Amino acid sequence: MADEKDFWTSRKDFMAHLRYTKGYAQGTCYGYHSDLGIWGRWLEEAKHDWRRCSHVEVEQFVAWQMRERKVKPHIVARRSSCLASFYKWAMKNNLVESDPVYLADKPKRPIRIPVWLEKDEQAKLTEAARNIDDLPENIFGKKREHVLEVRRRYDFLFGLIQNSGLRISEALAVKVRDIRLDNNLARSVRVVGKGDKERLVPLPEAFGQVFGTWLQGRAGEEFVFAKEPGGKPPGAPAARAYLRRLVEKAEIDKTVTPHKLRHTYATRLLEAGAELVDIQALLGHVNLATTQIYTHVSEDRMANIVSKL
Repeated sequence: MADEKDFWTSRKDFMAHLRYTKGYAQGTCYGYHSDLGIWGRWLEEAKHDWRRCSHVEVEQFVAWQMRERKVKPHIVARRSSCLASFYKWAMKNNLVESDPVYLADKPKRPIRIPVWLEKDEQAKLTEAARNIDDLPENIFGKKREHVLEVRRRYDFLFGLIQNSGLRISEALAVKVRDIRLDNNLARSVRVVGKGDKERLVPLPEAFGQVFGTWLQGRAGEEFVFAKEPGGKPPGAPAARAYLRRLVEKAEIDKTVTPHKLRHTYATRLLEAGAELVDIQALLGHVNLATTQIYTHVSEDRMANIVSKL
């Protein structure tokens, strides 16, 4: 084996590998960094050497999380997957002699049916965004016109996600040049997703018409959802907070996030007869297994099937 590195130095090298060699998104790297930190601190407390661990230590780590820390199975499964990636990398770089994760008993990820909006709920959300009766005349020195523009920006942001399935980070990063416009009609959006993989997502004509009109006169280098001309878009936390307020205003009794809007897009595709491979391509999933959570059908569709028995 090569010179024995301590765990924290090896974690740093692994993070550089993920970010700069594999091209993982910054948010994904933060998750790996955090999960490996939990493993490292547990090793120190238990006085285990990370280079000489076996499946026994991994199973103890799993049990400690679930029994003592009451961590949910899907999070433990994610951390185990993170450890597996780390030790595979460590073996390739001759930092360890064996992979302790491979033979360990690990919790399986529970299959969870995604939450999505029904069509009437989508209509309620759109109505809540476009109803401006609740807008104040002045807030923190900002006039009503400014507040109205903020509302309109978020209306189009959430509309884009529902009509393209973009992740919130992808949608906020879109620039005007990424939208293919044809006589004021937005036909598609170019997206650079996870792992710097590029995809082209077509837009429905009805949405493309209003979206394309809204974009008129913008410079190509501008962010579509910039807070001000030439500025940067809001952050994902701000977008999530604004969506929560709109959902409350719409009286939708669900926890709705931008990612749930992405689920809604996938559900509408499924209801329209799209194949899983089509949904996989449109959502930018690397593995078809990720897309298989969308094998659900709506209650209306199930009721229609059952009625034919």
